[in-house]
Amino acid sequence: MAVIPDIACWADETASELRRVADFIAAAPIPGYLGEERVRFATLADEAEDAIDRLASDGRIDRDRCLYLFALDEEADPEAFKRAFNDARQRTDLKLPQDNNHVSCVLYVGSSCATSKRKRTLRNRLRQHLICAPTGTYALSLAKWSLHLKGGLIVRAWQYPPAVAGDAGDAAARRIVLAVEDWLAGKLQPMLGRRGSRH
Repeated sequence: MAVIPDIACWADETASELRRVADFIAAAPIPGYLGEERVRFATLADEAEDAIDRLASDGRIDRDRCLYLFALDEEADPEAFKRAFNDARQRTDLKLPQDNNHVSCVLYVGSSCATSKRKRTLRNRLRQHLICAPTGTYALSLAKWSLHLKGGLIVRAWQYPPAVAGDAGDAAARRIVLAVEDWLAGKLQPMLGRRGSRH
């Protein structure tokens, strides 16, 4: 059985580890901007694939280390969106993100980190949010319930360069991306999506 450290040092040791992680994240390179796409709710089912292709084309993304953000455009009504979301939550075939119990123009902040086994995760996540997610997968699945809404969405995405090479680099990049995602969600207070450390 593992030896449990002395309880008297738990707080100091945890704080030291968090400082080490914070220093690592502070030294991370600036992410590259992948772009912005605007899609209207009424034509979302027709336009989503092209928007996804432009944001997540294979030639632009070497390995996913991406952050993305969904916001309402100037014509959309946040209150109407919230009502439609609450109606959609009653459907049993959709696993929608957590409702953060406030109204905002920022809908969702998310991330995607590929591994050696999971590739093209930004493309897949954008498709799950804009079009439809597989059964049991939490996503916005917007084309299933938002086509009647006025206005549309603004989708923005960024990609971090590799932290270091190899599988250790994947883990390091994931730690950076998830920490920045949590911070960004805290700053922007999106209407939907859970927050909290997953690293």
